[in-house]
Amino acid sequence: MKNYFKTLPKRYFIDAFTGMAQGLFVTLIAGTIVKTLGSDVINKIFSPNAVGNFLILLGQVASVLMGAGIGVGIAYYLKCNKMVMFACAVAGFMGAYSEQLLGSSFNGGSMADVSVLISKGLPGNPIGAYVCALISAEVGNLVAGKTKLDILLVPLTCIFSAFVGLYVAYPFIWLINKLGKGIEIATKWNPFIMGIVISVVMGILLTMPTSSAAIWVAVASGNTSEYMLLAGGAAVVGCACQMVGFAVLSFRENGWGGLVSQGLGTSMLQIPNIMKKPLVFVPPIIASAIAGPLATCVFRIHCNASGGGMGTSGFVGIFGTINATNALNGDLIIMWAGIISLFFVLPTLVCYFSGKFMRKKGWIVDGDLKI
Repeated sequence: MKNYFKTLPKRYFIDAFTGMAQGLFVTLIAGTIVKTLGSDVINKIFSPNAVGNFLILLGQVASVLMGAGIGVGIAYYLKCNKMVMFACAVAGFMGAYSEQLLGSSFNGGSMADVSVLISKGLPGNPIGAYVCALISAEVGNLVAGKTKLDILLVPLTCIFSAFVGLYVAYPFIWLINKLGKGIEIATKWNPFIMGIVISVVMGILLTMPTSSAAIWVAVASGNTSEYMLLAGGAAVVGCACQMVGFAVLSFRENGWGGLVSQGLGTSMLQIPNIMKKPLVFVPPIIASAIAGPLATCVFRIHCNASGGGMGTSGFVGIFGTINATNALNGDLIIMWAGIISLFFVLPTLVCYFSGKFMRKKGWIVDGDLKI
């Protein structure tokens, strides 16, 4: 029993969050990319047309399925029974719309609000999906395989567990919403300091075995104010600096393959090297600290919830920046100047020269960054 409780932090905050991130990527994030291609690329270049409108609809459908994707992702990473995994799709979907399903007097919601959100292609709340899916996965695992009635007992157990999860999720949703509001207010009050803090913290979270994408979606989801999107700009450049920074810093060891896998994939590949020699973490963090306030105070980079924790991974952060800028009717020339400067040029220069200096001093030696 003691060993079981020791595994819970990893199980709930590493494994479950990884599953949540995977679910987010194949639904909300992929849907946002498709929707952006339809609305901000095809429909703007060729004027509104059937292809662009279809892509927008497709993206909205994918976004609405966010909760189901989170449920399946969490169940998979918790190594649940197959029947439990499928049932968690329902649990996650319920959790995403928990505020509306409860019809809470705190937010004036009602069950009718669920259909309204779905009709608008809005994904709901990822924290509600996380909590409900997690509870259903754990309770479902207790029932699965115990009788010959799995096909009936498992889905019913998971659905009723998700119903309980709706109430359990509410205080967590409230807390995360307040955290997001606090970030918005602080960014408005002092964009310079918050630019540094958000950029550095999100960059570190991206490289560490946590999900920066899931964390930022949870914090920023549902808040599309200008200053929350500005905070998203700091987040996305911080993540980009980690990815591009490590790609450039380790080019001597990893070559072009490492440049692509880290610059457009993930800087998590460097975790073993960071554990062995934490000093290698310094150049990308410096780049994030410089880029953050430039994003909030100079280029005024904005990014939506689905792109803020992604950086340059699959160009998702760039799509999120385009989407947010268009939503605010921002200056596209300044936006592209900011993307080129802060996502790519700045981390390249900072990490190249700081890496060269650290190698000269012997603080980093050949092989320290080999993946």
